[in-house]
Amino acid sequence: MSNLEQLLELSRQSMGIIPILALLLLVVLAVSVERFIFFARCLPSGKQIDQALVRADHRSDAALQDIAQRYRSTVFGATLHAAVESRALASGEAMDRYIDEAIVRTMPELDRSLWLLGAAITLGPLIGLLGTIIGITESFNVLGTAGSSSGAVTNGIGHSLLATGCGLLVAIAGVAANSYFSKRVRLALLELDLIKLVFIKQHCLLEQSIVVRQAAGPHAAGAGKPAVKRAADVAYAGAAS
Repeated sequence: MSNLEQLLELSRQSMGIIPILALLLLVVLAVSVERFIFFARCLPSGKQIDQALVRADHRSDAALQDIAQRYRSTVFGATLHAAVESRALASGEAMDRYIDEAIVRTMPELDRSLWLLGAAITLGPLIGLLGTIIGITESFNVLGTAGSSSGAVTNGIGHSLLATGCGLLVAIAGVAANSYFSKRVRLALLELDLIKLVFIKQHCLLEQSIVVRQAAGPHAAGAGKPAVKRAADVAYAGAAS
């Protein structure tokens, strides 16, 4: 009997359980490959954005617009543009809410198709258990038949164990992939939050420097103005380091 004939016979004896489990395993592998490629491109760009924002002069709108334009095609692009636009708002709380909306809209792209891994983790063992019940039932039916052989009984038990093993294989692969990609999603969300926090911090530093300059007033002309300017420059240098 050829391999194809054996596979067809096994599928018939398991009442289609083995092909279903094979399809579930294929879904797990396909989702894993697609998400691996996505995060392999996504996470390095997040680190590059972080470094670019640290080096950028946040007093220059043109520099920040250039960074947002450069990474527009990445998963962080929408959040970057929202962060640049939020600089026109009056307070850090308003900026926080404005950028959070962009982050929430980005989240479905991060965990896209991962629900299939969760479904495979749950369905794999259950379908395997169903195959086990079918195999044991087949063995009992053979035992109830007159003149049954031990080979026919062990054949049904073998089918049940194979279905159980295939279901566990699907679940193990699904758990491993789901754990790995859940960590990648958390890292991407941390990068998004970091973009938001950097912009809010720089906005607060800018407001503080303006307040310091206004407090100096016209009576602090001459020697006072260079001192205030140096204090603001030190604050921006500390934020960029």
